[in-house]
Amino acid sequence: MSGACDKGATRRSALQARDALSPADRHAASQRICAQLVQVLADLPATARPTVAMYAAMRSEVGLDTFILAAYGRGCRVAFPCMQHAGTGQTTCMRTVTEREYRSKTVPFINHPVAARDADTALDARFPVVAPADIDLIVVPLVAYDAQGNRLGYGGGNYDRYLAQVRPGCRIIGVAFAAQQVDRVPTEPHDHPLPRIISA
Repeated sequence: MSGACDKGATRRSALQARDALSPADRHAASQRICAQLVQVLADLPATARPTVAMYAAMRSEVGLDTFILAAYGRGCRVAFPCMQHAGTGQTTCMRTVTEREYRSKTVPFINHPVAARDADTALDARFPVVAPADIDLIVVPLVAYDAQGNRLGYGGGNYDRYLAQVRPGCRIIGVAFAAQQVDRVPTEPHDHPLPRIISA
């Protein structure tokens, strides 16, 4: 129980620090993070069409729009998380979104990222699901992180469960503002550090 309490306190503190950043500072830091992510794109294996999974920022998260558009510009297949009902809980899948759809700002699971959805064949046809094994790079939002690469999310465990399904060669990168770094992220046995975190 104490671990959960420690995580809750750390989460609240990190979110307060993130929210306290001015819009100008958040934008400038987001641009620096995006610049580093664009460099990662150039290092991806020379596949016919790399698949990149990322998120669309909500609230005060790191904004990835510059990186997202760069990925489209390089011909990547771009996917975003979509929450779905699964039994008594929910699960995360990644759905492909075309650049035209992204720019239209009408993608339902981008506009409402935490809303879980029922199975929907129309949604499947418009935004096909990407298998975790097909992802070459996944960019993960963070609430807090430490120097050892330990990540603290929002508490639902959705990314933890999804990351366990990607193939060993997939590049996993967490992104956060420097203000979100803490001395130590409380961890539990099922928690695993990220191989790389980009912050600014």
